[in-house]
Amino acid sequence: MYIFADSGSTKTNWLITDYEGEIINGFQTIGLNPYFVTKERVIQTVSEQFPDDFDPLKIQTVFFYGSGCGSLDNHEHLRFALEDYFYNAKIQIFSDMLGTARAIFKNDKGIAAIIGTGTNSCLFNGTSISQNAISLGFILGDEGSGAYIGKIFAKMYLEKRFEPELSRKILEETGATHSTILSAIYQNPHPNRYLAGFCLFIKKNIDHPQLQEIIRISFDRFFDRYIKIYKNFSSYSIGFCGSIALNFKDYIDEIALKYDIKNPIYINKPLEGLIQYHKLNNFD
Repeated sequence: MYIFADSGSTKTNWLITDYEGEIINGFQTIGLNPYFVTKERVIQTVSEQFPDDFDPLKIQTVFFYGSGCGSLDNHEHLRFALEDYFYNAKIQIFSDMLGTARAIFKNDKGIAAIIGTGTNSCLFNGTSISQNAISLGFILGDEGSGAYIGKIFAKMYLEKRFEPELSRKILEETGATHSTILSAIYQNPHPNRYLAGFCLFIKKNIDHPQLQEIIRISFDRFFDRYIKIYKNFSSYSIGFCGSIALNFKDYIDEIALKYDIKNPIYINKPLEGLIQYHKLNNFD
């Protein structure tokens, strides 16, 4: 059997397949970003959630794709933890960016992008990443991300630049005030997730012109920072993954046309695409 994992900082989705790549079970754990979890925590988390009627010693290969896994030094303790639990398995750990590219394009070339709470992109050669955007996080970068959109939204709200009716609706539906917003951003953990949470309100009220303008500005800056950096970018297929990309697909399509990009690809479940990729490559 094989196991495929798609891990973010919040949650990890796992699928177990047979040797033909057919899904036979799945489970979910907390996010296993190696920046935030210890070896002991990884082992405890996986052992608690691994299906009782499956034997971890019968797993042949673990294909783990995760945020924070771009650096070999950083994820060694994650590898050791998975080796301890899946004792007989070969452990392969890859970045979430490579996972997105492989899930979208399989063995073909293209530009892959993640637009979720954060953003990133890469130029994929059909096997590996040949060029990667510089990702600076939500404070210095992440243009187009949920956190970036939320940051513009919160700033406009606090500076009273929204129409009064819209501001009243924001207060009524989110409860956000000057003090609660600043406290969440500067005093509490994960301010990027908090800011991205405003995208729920924006999506619900997207008919408002001021909210549409925030989305258009954010995605235009995304294309400028994360797509235009690749030479002859408009000649490549371009694919997107991530909650923000899926929820605001029409606006991404609109901005893409401005950059002479037609028919972007969108995927919702990267794990299924990753299973297909490894099946095409004999589960290597």
